[in-house]
Amino acid sequence: MEKNLCKVHNIRFYNLEPRAIHCIAYESSHRKLAVSRADSSLEIWDVSNAPHVERFIPGASDSSIEALSWCGTRLFSTGLQGVIVEYNLIKLSPKSVTPVTAGFSAWCLDVNRTHSSLAVGTEDGYINIFSITDDGLQYEKVLDKQEGRILCLSWDATGDFIVSGSSDTIRIWNVNTGHAIHRMTTGRSQTKKETIVWCLAVTDDFTVISGDSRGQVCFWDGNMGVLSESHESHMADIFCLCLSRDQTNIYCAGMDPIIANYVNVKIKGQGRKSRWVKSVQRRIHDHDVRALALDENGHLFSGGLDGYLAISSYPPKVLVKYPPLLQGRSVVVAHEACCILLRHHKFVEVWRLGEERDGIMSQPATRLLTLNSRGAEAVTAATISGDSQWLAYSTRSCLRLFSFHVKDEDISLQKVKHLPDECEPAHHLLFSHDSTRLIIATFQGAIVVLQLSDQPCLVYCLRPIHEKLHTDTVFLLGLSPDDQYLFAADHESHIAVWFLQSGKHYVTLPHYRCPATAAAISKTNNFVVVYSDHKITEYDLRRKAFTKFSRDLDGRHPKQWLSRNFPVTNVIFDSRNPDMIMLQDDSTFCIVDKKKELPANEAKIPRIDSPASDSQDSNISRQSPAASIVHAFHIVKKYKHLVHLEWLADGVLAVVEVSPSTLISQLPPTLAKKRFGV
Repeated sequence: MEKNLCKVHNIRFYNLEPRAIHCIAYESSHRKLAVSRADSSLEIWDVSNAPHVERFIPGASDSSIEALSWCGTRLFSTGLQGVIVEYNLIKLSPKSVTPVTAGFSAWCLDVNRTHSSLAVGTEDGYINIFSITDDGLQYEKVLDKQEGRILCLSWDATGDFIVSGSSDTIRIWNVNTGHAIHRMTTGRSQTKKETIVWCLAVTDDFTVISGDSRGQVCFWDGNMGVLSESHESHMADIFCLCLSRDQTNIYCAGMDPIIANYVNVKIKGQGRKSRWVKSVQRRIHDHDVRALALDENGHLFSGGLDGYLAISSYPPKVLVKYPPLLQGRSVVVAHEACCILLRHHKFVEVWRLGEERDGIMSQPATRLLTLNSRGAEAVTAATISGDSQWLAYSTRSCLRLFSFHVKDEDISLQKVKHLPDECEPAHHLLFSHDSTRLIIATFQGAIVVLQLSDQPCLVYCLRPIHEKLHTDTVFLLGLSPDDQYLFAADHESHIAVWFLQSGKHYVTLPHYRCPATAAAISKTNNFVVVYSDHKITEYDLRRKAFTKFSRDLDGRHPKQWLSRNFPVTNVIFDSRNPDMIMLQDDSTFCIVDKKKELPANEAKIPRIDSPASDSQDSNISRQSPAASIVHAFHIVKKYKHLVHLEWLADGVLAVVEVSPSTLISQLPPTLAKKRFGV
């Protein structure tokens, strides 16, 4: 057992800032979820299996996203810059930009049921109507101007009417004439304080549902333009509500973060009459909830100020919360120099790890460098070479390469000028293990390989999309430990392998129905791929065939493993034991020993005991990743928000985590509530 002991270097000084969720939009045909954040960035989540971010579109510093809507597989947004943006989900950038009337700030948009028209409400009280064509948006008309800004709107089922909400008022518009046919006033809780209608939904029978700043949910008869019933649901503003597909349930939340559920029930003895009754409440978030969405299976997506995306359902009671971590590779370890690069939203840090003697940190970790991005843009990718001599980062508009030297207390950082034209902005950056080459996956779909020297030069440029090896943007990028093979995977589960030196295509792995979420090549050139449904495959690159372990495992994954809610984000191998694979997700890492017997499908995956966590920012502990293993699958669960897992050296494992308390401590105070005895 002693030979299996390893030192664990716990790194807890990665202090990320939480980014609030502003909008959520769900697309049912492909089960995609669009999430916008406070920095105007967009995340496209695939929620068909284990929910994971498959695409990330960085936001511009001078823009905002106030509303999101899908039109089939096309995604539109609008914001304070007064334009409608359609996104190119392949190149991860805006596809087209259409201005609204006079360029006024826009607060809301909605697409009609037939996906033929889009409506936008503006700061100056205009509702713009656009026709949706294959080429983009075509301006159609503008409805009558109203007093005050339009904060929310929704189409009815027929597409002939639009309901809009503003201060003290809800209006119903006839789209054909452009006139308002009903004006409904909300009333005020205080005479001098206007009531703001923040959110709306419309049912097929033209019942209008509104949430406002009084904390009230109101139900209006859209045909008559009168109030049917109202409920004092929350203590403060209701910012969002959503309607179930069968239109019998609504959920609402806001500044008061409790998510309230109302159910439409029939009244006994009164024929078809029904009323909305308050049902189960959910306390999922402690801070403001800004956005809600429901899928066809009753799963509720919620997000807000804390940045967590929560997915819940009832009954049975299920809740999973996904933290606001940066997407892509945000931690890179420079093994030779014993340094670590941490990517933040708008800057990168380089730290020298502390030294350990006899299990005690004799020297703490020290920060060597903080490098801010040009123009305070979002950093989309960053990396450091193994010997820490080279450092690179990219934003949406530029790619930067630096020569980086550290000698004692002297630090030198020199920008490399005149990079080849092919070195475009990237969303993946990777140095070869021998620190002689830089691999760049650009937003344009190319993979560029650069030879590093005093004046770096282009080795070759792969364009997988044109070669039909990939039909989508690169999602995973990696190298074999001996720098012989380069692999890339896209969102459609195409995985290709090239020779790194020549760029010649070597093999394309068999296609699978789910996208890969993690992949790595071992020292024995076995290619391990884990998919979003948690299927594990191992491919022998030399024989160009699946290994015996992979064939034996096919169809025999433990059900407990397949039902996990978090996707695998990292695969590593123990150099001391080539038969051991370690798989990392948000809170655990799973140890798979290929030499052990595979468990039965119904068998529970046992946990390996590990020492209690230390409170220090960086510490060394000892544990045995292979101790007491009785069959192939075991898990270690002692972390929360596990960002990265990697071997620093033989027997030394680096674990980088972000503490939930660190994220929560940066948030503003919650809504104050009076409680008995407090």
